[in-house]
Amino acid sequence: MLEELHVRDLALVDSARVVFGRGLNLLTGETGSGKSLIVDALGLSLGSRASTDQIRQGADRACAEAVFDISRVPAARRATDAIGHRTAGDLVLTREVGRRSAARLNGRPATPGLLRDLGRTLVAIHGQHDQRLLMDPEAQTLLLDSFAGALPAREAVTTAHEAWTAAAGRLADLRRMQSRGQREEEYLRWQLEELRAADLRPGEDGELTVERSVVRHAAKLVELIGTSVEALRADEGLPAAADGVRAGAELDPRLSETADRLEVLDSELADVSVGLRRYLDELDADPARLEQIEARLAVLEQIKRKYGGSLETALAERERLEAQLGQVEDVGAAIESAECGQAEARATLERVAAELTHVRGAGADRLSQAVTAELSGLHLEGAVFEARMVPRPDIGADGAEEVDMRFSANPGEVPAPLARVASGGELSRVMLAIRAAGAESDELPTLVFDEVDAGIGGEAAVQVGLRLKALGAQRQVLVVTHLAQIACFADHHLVVEKAPDAGGRRVVRVRELATAEERARELARMMSGTVTEKALARAYELIEESGTGGRRLRVAS
Repeated sequence: MLEELHVRDLALVDSARVVFGRGLNLLTGETGSGKSLIVDALGLSLGSRASTDQIRQGADRACAEAVFDISRVPAARRATDAIGHRTAGDLVLTREVGRRSAARLNGRPATPGLLRDLGRTLVAIHGQHDQRLLMDPEAQTLLLDSFAGALPAREAVTTAHEAWTAAAGRLADLRRMQSRGQREEEYLRWQLEELRAADLRPGEDGELTVERSVVRHAAKLVELIGTSVEALRADEGLPAAADGVRAGAELDPRLSETADRLEVLDSELADVSVGLRRYLDELDADPARLEQIEARLAVLEQIKRKYGGSLETALAERERLEAQLGQVEDVGAAIESAECGQAEARATLERVAAELTHVRGAGADRLSQAVTAELSGLHLEGAVFEARMVPRPDIGADGAEEVDMRFSANPGEVPAPLARVASGGELSRVMLAIRAAGAESDELPTLVFDEVDAGIGGEAAVQVGLRLKALGAQRQVLVVTHLAQIACFADHHLVVEKAPDAGGRRVVRVRELATAEERARELARMMSGTVTEKALARAYELIEESGTGGRRLRVAS
């Protein structure tokens, strides 16, 4: 679960340490107090898009750091193991925003993309934007697949679709090659013959460049090396010195090592003399050879200019043309083989897509029934929710159909697309109902709802609170709310406030309400704006009713 969130110099937050607990965590506060900033900071630590506009005025950089306990989250542990950050306990995701932004994972450099990938195994954040996603068919399809346990089947369809697309591409390339006709084939053959006639050899241009320099300066080399050989011949001192020291070593053994070294030097000098004389014998100062080298280098330069700038690219082009023309020579057989490959890939795609359709169909029926039941308990008696599957013209990377989620708020009305008929408050409850219905299959340990109470109140708010409490019994839930009817169900109640700092600027502070009296005063403020005796009495009633002796979860039969 999410254990702590550390925020520094983010918008109006100068420094805050927010500690979360198990179950239902509620964040409340006056409008504009900065409740959503806490959710934004969490999103930032999970790799969401960052901007320097988020930095607190007067600061150089902003920082958000989230600490998770992943000891009971197998998906997160597998993800960290896969990237070499193995940990069985706490996972710390850090994001800094400034002139030089940074991301870290357990103190080690990372990327925002890596934080996002890990975040998908840890947290789902639902806000007003996420509720609007309910209007998007792709998002609706993904919600159904997650609920139905169809994600592995969906991945299989994606893989099969990629294979089919690649096979279709290969077949199209061959057919285009066939349609280009004889003219292009002749041009390709002309290019290949030119490259073959050049008789290219890797590294030949470098070798010829060195040889050209030697032939051009052969006379100077003969003079320099000949002088050196004569000097070596004239110097007879070293052999005589070696003989003398060897004779001395017979009288004084301490001279033996020196005698050995002189003899080695004498041998090396003799080898050098022989090598230099052989070099002189092999020097070629023939002007005809220089002309041959220049002509060959000119051919190689022309080939390099035409085929990529180097002999290596020209050789690669020769191989490519040989392979391509080999296909052209038997393009009919190649097309026949490619057609078989495409047919096999298509058959595989249709098979795995049918399997996905089957899983989706069963999941859509279960989701429709479960969400309808949840909506009845959320003060939408008679409301109907349907997840319909709409066939696509052809199988896509995510299946042969998309999901159309439909909704009717009143009995007797025909369910219509959510985007057309659902109000903001109804969308909030539909999203909550989907999450509640899928709580068992959802592996994410932490759910965040920002402004889940939009457009609702009264008994509907109480029922939302009950659902959130039920979700909190199975996983960690964080909720930003304005309604006391929801806040009274908190296992941990955090209040977000603005207070002046040492410089007189108003900054955001977060504290947990530790006593029943503190909670009651906050609930009273939420209900009436001021803490009156009547509001306080009602707040205590809400706290009492939210316990085991209060209202109970109603589920439609």
